[in-house]
Amino acid sequence: MPPARRPGRRPGPPRIAFLGDSVSWSLGTYLPEQEKFTVSVRAVQGCGIARLPEVRYIGEPHPNYPGCEHWDARWQRGVRADDPDVAVILLDRWELMDRKLDGRWQHVGQPDFDRYLAGELDKAVGIAAGRGAHVTLLTAPYTRRAERPDGGLWPEDDPARVDAWNRLLRAAAERHHATVLDLNRRACPEGRFAWEAGGVRVRSDGLHFTPEGVQRWIAPWLLPELYRLAVRGA
Repeated sequence: MPPARRPGRRPGPPRIAFLGDSVSWSLGTYLPEQEKFTVSVRAVQGCGIARLPEVRYIGEPHPNYPGCEHWDARWQRGVRADDPDVAVILLDRWELMDRKLDGRWQHVGQPDFDRYLAGELDKAVGIAAGRGAHVTLLTAPYTRRAERPDGGLWPEDDPARVDAWNRLLRAAAERHHATVLDLNRRACPEGRFAWEAGGVRVRSDGLHFTPEGVQRWIAPWLLPELYRLAVRGA
């Protein structure tokens, strides 16, 4: 069944585009090839949507990577090129770090920083929907990228920050009539970080997905949902 939601769409099978950071890249890239629809990956490795230049990562100063301040232009080019029926946004690491806003180190979950992130998220959803695609937001899974010397978690791996970010996602979805799919619940079915789920290793380094985890555990849940959205709309 061809997509019925978008009059004037380009001909061909339904198209699904992945936007976001390297976590999104690992998910979209490792999906098995499909016959019913095409998948493109426009996620930018090393770049989220937070672009404040002063960043603290694993307790140390960390710059934005070159070009990240122009993530919006890069997304726009990808959306124009792909003309997706569904645009999938997955963001994780770069929105959870401490960044300096108004002269103070702040993070997700604090009111001023949440307002900043909500503005960037509104821009991201608007770009993703720019050619009429239905936008799907994937919740960020819990992470465990590195441990502090004392064995504790660095702030950007704090589950409370992930929860705060996912609340912002859900609020944005309500504002923009987007869909939220709970990737966190799929990747972390016990409600906490997990290396394995469904009997397979799903995380390679505490952050990114493994090919096996995507193909055997995430894809069987995610792909039918995305196909349904592509052919019928939300």
